[in-house]
Amino acid sequence: MATDVDGTLTRDGALTAATLGAIEELTGAGIEVVPVSGRPAGEVLGLCRYLPGVRKGIAENGLISVVPDQPVQFIGRPTNPARLREVGDALNADHGANLRLAGDEFCRVGDVAYERDGRDVPELMRLRDAAQAAGVFFVWSSVHVHLAERIPDKGEGLLQMLERWGRAPSAVATIGDAPNDAGLFTPGRFGLTVGTADVVAQAQDFPHLPQMVTSGRELDGFLELARGLLDSRGVQNDTH
Repeated sequence: MATDVDGTLTRDGALTAATLGAIEELTGAGIEVVPVSGRPAGEVLGLCRYLPGVRKGIAENGLISVVPDQPVQFIGRPTNPARLREVGDALNADHGANLRLAGDEFCRVGDVAYERDGRDVPELMRLRDAAQAAGVFFVWSSVHVHLAERIPDKGEGLLQMLERWGRAPSAVATIGDAPNDAGLFTPGRFGLTVGTADVVAQAQDFPHLPQMVTSGRELDGFLELARGLLDSRGVQNDTH
């Protein structure tokens, strides 16, 4: 299973005992759990080190591969964060963006992230258009907005890493909640694509919708998928 983190593994911004319990049950049943996050490499490293049974992850919206005790690696060519910051500064100066660097910016390797600060979709789309006019891609999650040199695509990054790891994409279920998860929903890439109920209100922001949508939002949606995967293996489980 490949899963987004914020808004998918979390409830109200926090990992809970239910999150840890579900991941422990999944990995104990032989279902590998791979975080695929917009969070920085340094933060995803902590998830891979401490979440039960989790041994690898993908950070910065598909840019970076993370494995504990190994150097982080770019997926594809390296990027130039200094150039991205210049565009962010121009958005502030010329377009009234009022972007604030994300608090976790210090442990990023490849992209530049800013706090979303409650911006609504029309404002995000306005800033996206301005960033694209400057030759930079702009995407958002439930917590951040990101600037990147190439189209942020968690799914493409995951596909490349699955090939390196010798895993079949057809055997992978993906789950996410926000527009920066769109690449996890691209048809034909993965065996099962799932969105939490949060995707419904954002449907117009996705080029493709997932095959299934859970009835629950945030962590509750992840727990629904976890129960389904465990049930498919005949595993009695306590996810709730």
